[in-house]
Amino acid sequence: MKKLFSIILIIILITPFSLGEKKESLTFAGDFNLPPIEYLDSQGNPKGFAVDIVNELSKKINKTIEIKLVPWKKAVELLNTGKVDGIEFMRITEERKKRYDFVPYLESFSVIIVPIGSPINNFMDLKKKKVGVFNLDVAHIFLKDITQTIPYESSKDVLLGILRKDVDAGVINYYAAKWLIAQNNWNDKLKILPDKLFTNYSGIALPKGSPYFLTIKKAIDEIIKSPKYTDLLQKWFGEEILLRLEIKKKESQTQGLLILFSLLAFVFLWILGSRRYLKKEVERQTKEIRTLLEENKRKYEELIIGYEFLRDISNKNIEDVERIFYEKLKDLFPENDIKILKRLNNEFLTLYPKQDSLKIKIEDLEKSTPNNVYTIIENKIQYVICYEKEIPQGIFDLLLEEFKHTVEDINLKKRLKKEKEISEIIDLFSEKIEKNLFLESILRRILNILDADAGSIMAYDEDENTLKIFASCGIPKEVVENTVLRMGEGIAGWVAQHREPLILEDAYKDSRFLIIEPRFNIKSSICYPLIHNDKLVGVLNINSLRESKKFDQRDLEIVEKISPVLSSLLYKEDLENRIYRLNRESLIVLVEMIDARDPYTGGHSREVRNIAVNFGKYIGLNDEELRILEYAGYLHDIGKIKVPDYILKKPGKLSDEEYMIMKMHTVWGEEILQNVSAFREIGKLIRHHHERWDGKGYPDGISGEDIPFYSRILTLADSFQAMTAYRPYKKRLTIDEAIEKIKRCKGSQFDPYLSDYFIEMILMSKVRFS
Repeated sequence: MKKLFSIILIIILITPFSLGEKKESLTFAGDFNLPPIEYLDSQGNPKGFAVDIVNELSKKINKTIEIKLVPWKKAVELLNTGKVDGIEFMRITEERKKRYDFVPYLESFSVIIVPIGSPINNFMDLKKKKVGVFNLDVAHIFLKDITQTIPYESSKDVLLGILRKDVDAGVINYYAAKWLIAQNNWNDKLKILPDKLFTNYSGIALPKGSPYFLTIKKAIDEIIKSPKYTDLLQKWFGEEILLRLEIKKKESQTQGLLILFSLLAFVFLWILGSRRYLKKEVERQTKEIRTLLEENKRKYEELIIGYEFLRDISNKNIEDVERIFYEKLKDLFPENDIKILKRLNNEFLTLYPKQDSLKIKIEDLEKSTPNNVYTIIENKIQYVICYEKEIPQGIFDLLLEEFKHTVEDINLKKRLKKEKEISEIIDLFSEKIEKNLFLESILRRILNILDADAGSIMAYDEDENTLKIFASCGIPKEVVENTVLRMGEGIAGWVAQHREPLILEDAYKDSRFLIIEPRFNIKSSICYPLIHNDKLVGVLNINSLRESKKFDQRDLEIVEKISPVLSSLLYKEDLENRIYRLNRESLIVLVEMIDARDPYTGGHSREVRNIAVNFGKYIGLNDEELRILEYAGYLHDIGKIKVPDYILKKPGKLSDEEYMIMKMHTVWGEEILQNVSAFREIGKLIRHHHERWDGKGYPDGISGEDIPFYSRILTLADSFQAMTAYRPYKKRLTIDEAIEKIKRCKGSQFDPYLSDYFIEMILMSKVRFS
């Protein structure tokens, strides 16, 4: 019996250690699509606030924690089946606390999202409406008995359901809603209602009795108290959450003071009844408490105003931020005459109120507007707030500081975006040499970087000694068509002649400016010469049509970065056009020599070229593909140079032997073009222009899609021209007869799919072919 008792005791002592045995590393699951809390980036890497918290936790407990972000339903399943050690972010509810142990680290809440213009204004309006919810979320569980819930697999899917009008509203996490709306530019389509729903804490969920609970709780408590936690809040949620926390802190302080005040009031009443000599002392303390309460109330109200202002200006452009700032000042200080001036080069223009046209030099500011507050951004005075009556400093300072930080943040993002876009443009140029991208798209990006309204790239024609607009954005069609400048003529002509860039504050006041009707109201311009290997190739014009936008030296420096690759591209375009013209002129001479040998088919090659190119345009081929068809159409019969005259010029039917020789013209055509590098690939196409879809053609008897695509087009164009042209040895077909023959030969002689499109094109342009 004694021995049995000892064995039982040993088992009892050992069991807790075996059950609570800890591993070298942990695995936490989470939702793969809940930004900014947790999500997978484009590379499949876990990102978000919760991920950063878990990474900090890993350092604190000195254990590797693997994070698996999967669909939320799957994450819950992994935890319930013991395949992971915990979930990194789960909303805490009484029901869930029965199953899991929680380590909280973020207070969060759900909000209602509706389309702009929706009649839904609050929670009560959701009754009997279709509401999108995140599957298995707190909102899903709570709302299913109140309204018609439509579960989605992610928060983004909920918002897309609202946009598609599948649901009347959506209820999701506030921070996820704000992030997704900002990231997808849905501010003008979706609205977050002010109602807070299901406010509670979220945190790490662990199975009941987890051996890691106490270790993780201690580490998370340390993280929350550290500056790192505040940094992570600001990184993922911005200043708003910090203001929210500060407001909550002030509310707690105020509530504490109210309790203290009530207690003192009770003590006061008790003392008053028994010891009246303490009355004065109690009144003094009560007065102090009231003063303290008033002070806290004032600070609380200021924080609320600051929070609302920060919320209103978040994710807005600079113009909206300036307008909201002015409107807020007018609301707070309606009796004060307030103006906001904005710097433009060396002057300050009135930004608000709009009807005031005040324009002041920097040195005259103090004389003109004595009551000023200067806002310095990037070491320069950028804004001046002018006022008549003294402004209370507390709330004004708070708003001004937030306005300044927001403007600095927008300017920083703009600079970073400009640098990124410059880099992307330079990459695009290198791609353009290979992929033939259009200059208009590159010019549009340059205008975007410089915040310009219009622009053009003018190409220099050395033969005619003129500049013409080669690519443009934002310029009237008439101006593009009418602008032809000689060297030295107009501003662009002057820049081309002197090879010097110009920055113009007002183009119309410059004596060199040439007005081309209709009048194009240019305010400020950059005109830059494009030079490649000391050869002038064109001029770049960047224009502002707004009084408020003037170009400066920094803008010119951006143009200087872009101009070398733009010059190189323009030079290459000019070179390619010259080569194309030379090749085309050579082709025409060559084709005319071929056609001159055959009195019965004169002009045939030119007609085949025209039909093939028109068909290429009809089916949507690009310029490079049309150029291939043009060359192939012109040269498809070049091999006939080697066909003897007695066969080529024979008016009657050819003998079998003569026909065999004639069929060799496709092979001879390829052999001839093999010796011309520019047309080597064309040779392969014309070799097969007499092949048939059913494989019964020549010279190789290939069939179907083994026949080159362009060769199948040539077959249609060549056959149609031959059918409808006069020949002494055969009857000329009408357009309708030729169409019927193509229909009969679909799938045997001709590509059946291309044939249908070819017939469509012929019918649409029947008059021209008649």
